[in-house]
Amino acid sequence: MKTLTAFLCIILMVPLFADENARLAGSYLRMGLGARSIALGNTGVASPVSAYSLFYNPAVLGEIQGRLGGLSYSFLSLDRRHGYISLAIKIPPAAGLSIGWIESGVGDLKSYNSIGQETGEINHSANAIYFSFGRSVIDRLYIGVAVKLLFEYINDGTDEFDYSSNGFGFDVGLLYTINDKLRIGYQVRDIKSQLKANTDQIFERGGTTIDPFPILNKLGAYYETPLSWLRTAYDLEWSNHSQVKHHIGVEAVHGKNLALRIGYNGTVMTFGAGMDFKILTIESFLDYAFLPSVVDEGSSHVFSWQLAF
Repeated sequence: MKTLTAFLCIILMVPLFADENARLAGSYLRMGLGARSIALGNTGVASPVSAYSLFYNPAVLGEIQGRLGGLSYSFLSLDRRHGYISLAIKIPPAAGLSIGWIESGVGDLKSYNSIGQETGEINHSANAIYFSFGRSVIDRLYIGVAVKLLFEYINDGTDEFDYSSNGFGFDVGLLYTINDKLRIGYQVRDIKSQLKANTDQIFERGGTTIDPFPILNKLGAYYETPLSWLRTAYDLEWSNHSQVKHHIGVEAVHGKNLALRIGYNGTVMTFGAGMDFKILTIESFLDYAFLPSVVDEGSSHVFSWQLAF
């Protein structure tokens, strides 16, 4: 009860600010990852271990048993894409290691010069390669860190405009399992994350540009209710650029292999479903999430496949 009281006090002490993160670099790393977490309102900092834990809280990797493989692809509006692939393994006796790659972008956009002549097609790709590690430090307490390599490019189909940037950053996380039903997690994301580029060959007055990512803090809880078929999750997110978001998720399990989900990610409601099945000795999890339009840009669909082997 004291832990729950402290957790609620921290939530109430965080001030409410306006939305300021949307204009900053690294937005593809703030969209969420995996259909289950996205359907649950983009929660995950205290959720049980999965192929997407390296993103939401690397400390959770300390709970991994065996190996986990993850694939996810988002069919976003306006022909954008967002994909992910990962592998996580257990390191005995009480640690886990994971590597993952997130790629996001858009392609086949028509490019024109200053007099209206078509010059080719614009292609954009933003990438993050994660190396994550988590382990148990004392009973029920886990700690983790994720190092990520960042790189981005934009090309218009000609040799005159070929923009590229790169950088790195890291995340740290904590997880405390109060009991078998209640878990609390904390993550600091995008510490030192930035993209650095030299534009001397692109613009007449080029130079070195540095685009920092906002630093995000996430404090969350995951609770399996006394109703065996009902689970809830809540994440509070705030950044060093004065933005606060509330993420809420509710999952109802129907039977043994089907789950229905609903969430709120701070701006819109989210929905989804999932099912699990076995192929020989490999356990598979298929998940889907639906994201409604935020500003009339159209809805998006996310599909994920997780393998436990």
